[in-house]
Amino acid sequence: MATLPYFNPLRMHPPNGQNSHHSFMADPSSFVVRLLPSSGLEGAFRVHLSPESLERLDLKVGELCQMSGESGKGYGIAWRATDKMGNSPRLRPAKMTDTLRAAFVFKEGSHVTITKTTATIVHADKVTLTDVTPSDYANPPDVEDGRWRGRATYTLLESEAIATGATFDVSAKKRLKKRFYVEHVQTANVVGPSLFYCDDKTVITISDQAVEPALPNGLSVRSLLDTSKIGGLVAQVQELNKHLDYVLNRSHDSAVVTSTPAIARHVLLHGFEGTGKSLLIKQIRMTRACKVFDLELDGSFTKVQAHVKNVFREAIAAAPSVILIDDLEAEISNDQKPLTRLLARELDKLTGTSVVVVAATRSLTNIDGTLVRGDRFCGQIELPIPDTAARREILSVLLEGVPEREALAIAVSHKTHGFTGSDLSVLVNNATWHAIHHEDHEDWISVHARMSVLNGVPNAQVDGSVHSQATTEVEQATQQLASFAAGERGRVMSPMLEDFSFALDHVRPTALREVFLEKPKVHWSDIGGSEAIKQRFDEAIGLPLQHADLFARYCIRPSKGILLYGPPGCSKTMTAQAVATMYDLNFISVKGAELISMYVGESERAVREVFRKARQAAPCVIFFDEIDAIGSEREGATKGLNVLTTLLNEMDGFEAMHDVLILAATNKPEVLDSALLRAGRFDSHVYVGLPTAEARRGILDIALVGLPKPVAAVDYEQLIGETEGYSGAEIVRICNVAKMGLVKRVIAGGSTSSARAICRDDFETAFGQVKKGITREMLRGYEGFAARAAEK
Repeated sequence: MATLPYFNPLRMHPPNGQNSHHSFMADPSSFVVRLLPSSGLEGAFRVHLSPESLERLDLKVGELCQMSGESGKGYGIAWRATDKMGNSPRLRPAKMTDTLRAAFVFKEGSHVTITKTTATIVHADKVTLTDVTPSDYANPPDVEDGRWRGRATYTLLESEAIATGATFDVSAKKRLKKRFYVEHVQTANVVGPSLFYCDDKTVITISDQAVEPALPNGLSVRSLLDTSKIGGLVAQVQELNKHLDYVLNRSHDSAVVTSTPAIARHVLLHGFEGTGKSLLIKQIRMTRACKVFDLELDGSFTKVQAHVKNVFREAIAAAPSVILIDDLEAEISNDQKPLTRLLARELDKLTGTSVVVVAATRSLTNIDGTLVRGDRFCGQIELPIPDTAARREILSVLLEGVPEREALAIAVSHKTHGFTGSDLSVLVNNATWHAIHHEDHEDWISVHARMSVLNGVPNAQVDGSVHSQATTEVEQATQQLASFAAGERGRVMSPMLEDFSFALDHVRPTALREVFLEKPKVHWSDIGGSEAIKQRFDEAIGLPLQHADLFARYCIRPSKGILLYGPPGCSKTMTAQAVATMYDLNFISVKGAELISMYVGESERAVREVFRKARQAAPCVIFFDEIDAIGSEREGATKGLNVLTTLLNEMDGFEAMHDVLILAATNKPEVLDSALLRAGRFDSHVYVGLPTAEARRGILDIALVGLPKPVAAVDYEQLIGETEGYSGAEIVRICNVAKMGLVKRVIAGGSTSSARAICRDDFETAFGQVKKGITREMLRGYEGFAARAAEK
């Protein structure tokens, strides 16, 4: 993505309850793309608008305007439409030529935002062209007369403007003509899309092969695919280009291809949602190196059958060509045998031709095996969840034009474990919106509100009287955002690290969406008396993370599994959450009982799915609460046996994995299978027992924060002593019951200061209602488990 997207506040917060459609209609900068017939480069980059639209946008004929759409942004030359556009059409048209739409990827019928801009048409120092003459031009073999560069140069010099990605035809005598593609424009200090002009100082070259643009990590790939908007997929793009280059004869001598045995080189892109499959499909669709066909399989079988045969027949006739199938599993499911057999037969017909099929699917298991075998889709390219380096590249592309882009990309990449490219795009959008909206949040639209409390949570309710200046301020905000989209950014408009911190609280990584509720926000300070346990985890997790080089040098393998055991109510779950928060790890929380299913194989599948997601979202913590539900000692061929066996197998796999930690909690450690507790699995045991006197003091301080303590300090010390033997949860419950006595007195109208503080009687009442739930026998059981573990 070349720039940060344009945000329309009317769509997100329509005033006076208007829906987004009406808000869209009210926006004078919104248009729908319509086709403008043209030939060649003459007037190719003019955007024809109605006189009313030009006036509303404050555009004069010949001025440059910026267009922003779903695929990114582009530039055009504002022009007055000469034909009738109807009386007040429902969707205001912006007419563009095929050349302009192809260069900036604006589809006919799509919505774009057009704004005035201070940008100018830039001088082109060097233009690199690629010969993409289609076979139907039927030029004779002796067409190469050495004058085509001169003809192309003359065409460019006479053109009003050009852009990277544009195509144009050049004619010669005897009705000969060639088509050229603007592969690359070199100029000074221009990043991203722009319009260029050529003069006598411009160097025009024609390349037999595409230019190889540099990528963020220094590697390069052939530009059959436009990689300027692709980040984090260098190896995958290189592999995809190998298949495309082979079939399209771009990297091989035709004689060599002829002598090579006929093989199928079709490609199946597969990977998690949001990893870039559709992005690569779109980039292939944009290429001008060959004819591209889209295969859609909607409708009745008779209609689809005719469509498939027709597309494959046309692709062979137009070879070299590419057939694209996006979201293949949605088009062909495992139960659609006739359609699967049809597609398999058509694929077989392509063997030995210069036609390649590129399809995309989320999972290979969703596709019938007859299609994914080696003689059909032999090229199976997986798009992984991006790692830190890949996320940095993606963010660098998404943040183009933002000050200190690289530093920001590095910082955010380390905080976005498990985020796909799509997730990062949403994150940048949210951070940008926060940067725009936060600075002057209450100025552009304000409402009178009153506060109410429901279940103790403050809730703002609209009073019904909207500020009289709301509409005007919305328009001002729209103009401000339009200026941002046009590249006229101020310091406030660019997202900063604090904006991303805000956005991270509202964007969940796709890899964890099905099992991940929310990122823990529990800190060690929220757990009274947690210093000793915190130190244990610093040794088990903190040291391996902070000194990975030392651990590697001395071949030390950190613990992969840690078992938290102890009486109920002693903060085992909060401890696991604090671990994830402390070390900035993704967190998957699963209750053991939730994995048990009545259907055969479902429990085992659920266990494997949890581990698969953890590997994708590493560094990650898997927290099995109540693990005794699935990890009890094996006594026979039961369903629990199969689930436990699956869990053991997955944990063994962690030997070859990195940055994944398994935490488990149980109140019954004695019932766990001994295989779970051996070295290499849960080899670290942390006892979370009854709180000590210092821990009870910390729990009371947290539970009574903001309230007056008992009148005398000696009473507070006595309270700490009286809570001995209670779990942390029980102590919190005692404080809540005591505070209820205070609430009742306040409601009754107590006016003295003593009536508005917790008194000794409140705690006496609380101790009477809350009984100790942990017996001495239970504690002896934990002591026995610890002793047996120490003997092993």
